[in-house]
Amino acid sequence: MTTQEDPIAAVPTAGTEAGAYAQRPAFAERIIEKYVSAQSNIFLVYGNTKDIYPVEPNRYVNLVDFFVEALIKPTRPDAPRIVIIYDPAEGITFLNPMDKLLVGREIGESRLEKVVSSSRTDVGTACAALREFTRLNLMIPASSDPARKIRKDFAIIIRYGEAVAPASRDELLFDADRVRVVTLENWFSDSAFVASSDILFLIGETLSGISDRVVDLPYVSTIKIDRPNEDERRSYMDYVMKTETVEVADPVSQVVLSSAGLTLLSMRQIFRQARYKAQTITPQLLAEKTKEIIEKELEGHIEFPDLTYGFEKVIGASRLVKKLNQLKACLQGGDPELMPVGILVPGANGVGKTFIYRAFAKECGWVAVVLKNVRGPYVGQTEKNWERIRSVLESMGSVMVIYDEADTEIGGRSAQTHDVDRRLFGNILKMMSEPRNRGRIVWIIITARPDRLEPDIKRSGRAGEHLPVFDSEGEEKEAFLHHILKQAVIELDAFTTDQKAEFLELTSGYFPADFDHLITAVKRRRLVEGSLSPEMIVEEVKDFIPADVARQREYQELLAVLECTSRELLPDRYAKLSREEVEMRVREIKAMTGQV
Repeated sequence: MTTQEDPIAAVPTAGTEAGAYAQRPAFAERIIEKYVSAQSNIFLVYGNTKDIYPVEPNRYVNLVDFFVEALIKPTRPDAPRIVIIYDPAEGITFLNPMDKLLVGREIGESRLEKVVSSSRTDVGTACAALREFTRLNLMIPASSDPARKIRKDFAIIIRYGEAVAPASRDELLFDADRVRVVTLENWFSDSAFVASSDILFLIGETLSGISDRVVDLPYVSTIKIDRPNEDERRSYMDYVMKTETVEVADPVSQVVLSSAGLTLLSMRQIFRQARYKAQTITPQLLAEKTKEIIEKELEGHIEFPDLTYGFEKVIGASRLVKKLNQLKACLQGGDPELMPVGILVPGANGVGKTFIYRAFAKECGWVAVVLKNVRGPYVGQTEKNWERIRSVLESMGSVMVIYDEADTEIGGRSAQTHDVDRRLFGNILKMMSEPRNRGRIVWIIITARPDRLEPDIKRSGRAGEHLPVFDSEGEEKEAFLHHILKQAVIELDAFTTDQKAEFLELTSGYFPADFDHLITAVKRRRLVEGSLSPEMIVEEVKDFIPADVARQREYQELLAVLECTSRELLPDRYAKLSREEVEMRVREIKAMTGQV
């Protein structure tokens, strides 16, 4: 492929001419570089493709119009282009009717009309026709010298790439889909087309939604459009503040930060709604709207839990809170090298793992995100879901991704693991290892069964900090009981010595979830009888039979002891045990219960 004689018209930088364009988006720079250097003239564009993009300081357009106005520039006299847009729902359309007449004279007007009509219902016919168009040698007089003829090149924009070249294993493709993929593969591998000055854009939402046979072709360049960064959001906010006449709270920089993860279209929607309701745009309002819009965009794959409490609500875990406060200082310090990539949180079921680490996110001032329903029922859907989730998380920054029940959700690499789970696990590892995400995304991997996780995710550089949650003991256990009972307006100090001793003995095997059940039962009794006495509370404790999971919880606690990377966090009951003693007890319980 030789260097193009007629490169794409570059978008002028601000200040180069009257009515100068806004700062050129990064994805446009990459397209221009690859085209001008003759690396490629076929661009598979994916990611944030449904947004708006700047072509002038005060004008934003959709992606197709951006390609036409900012890159293709079909009316340039020294590089005229025939712009063809193909949408599977609308068929083939010519941007300029005169270009359609020019092509019609070459192949026959009746034949062209037949092809255009068929393209509305037959994607295969459309792909074959588009390839045939690019083989035409349409010559027109040069504007500078009418006696000299120049070729009028083609610029083709294909929308909805997932529908044109769907991703699937060949044996699962329908014959029509397979033919389309082969047609594109032959076209994009054609040496004459690759060496030409034609240009083609194939637009898709996700890379995983398009056939690998197309994606992996050597002259197909994949271009990801990221969600707008802080500078792009600030430029758009400056523009929209003038057009929508909405009041924005000071400092504006904080408002811009609160919009992280939003598209420019979503920002426009928020500003218009604020104008209608006469609201002031504050960081709090924008943060709330951002969460609402992102949850809707990702169709239930992501959730932003309300962080209404910090460490003041965490009772009986002083050692862990001390450690987390140290990490909090690192996370707020601004040095990514000191920040953890991920934290493995082992511990028995019901001990409060998720509760404590949500408080940690609140203390750090980070956004907490819970991933759910990542897997999809259809071929390729899990990869698409993950690609969209990753795009949002990387655009937001300062995010704690809470992955609860990780041993069943994250997947793995064993021979027994399904291919979908293996690919999901690999994608998670790639994202955790991405250097640019360090200091911006922290993974909280919560599980009662850390032994089921692959070593790759537990090693240093990923979830290398292993900070388990244990049941409290001694004075901390009593402090926890005081806190729990106060929720039912009960004072432990009101118990007699014997009642207190009996209460502590009866609840010695309780874990936090058991206490929640007990407090509910106590509140119900107060509602019925009007008052409570210590005797009544002890009666309720005697009546309640907690689930018989003592051995199971011991097993989970011992696994947490084996995983713990900080000796300081170990409870006194485990601190003096050797690793060999803990492993021996784990094997004993495993043999007794048949644990897998």
